[in-house]
Amino acid sequence: MIEYQVKKSKAFDRDMERISVYLSKANYYDSTIKEIFETLYKDLTRLRTSPRIGARLSHKTTVDNDYRYLVSGQYLIFYKVFEKEKLVRVYHVYHGKENYLVKLKLL
Repeated sequence: MIEYQVKKSKAFDRDMERISVYLSKANYYDSTIKEIFETLYKDLTRLRTSPRIGARLSHKTTVDNDYRYLVSGQYLIFYKVFEKEKLVRVYHVYHGKENYLVKLKLL
């Protein structure tokens, strides 16, 4: 089985920090926050062996793009697959209720 390298962008790291701060300020239990983050990182790990597990984002917008998204609990992980390099580049993570198409500049 071919494994892909998964690289997270700085923007992804900032998104994770933003989510952590939001959940803490919203008085989520520490155990709930931990569970959310464990799920997100578990799903990132899945991209190593199944990079096409996420759906193409191009069907949700008229702007041509190569993004894929993976549903992880209530969050969406946005990434691109670079086949030649056997690389998955993870760009962002947003809550499903956020206007992610605007944030990704695809609207």
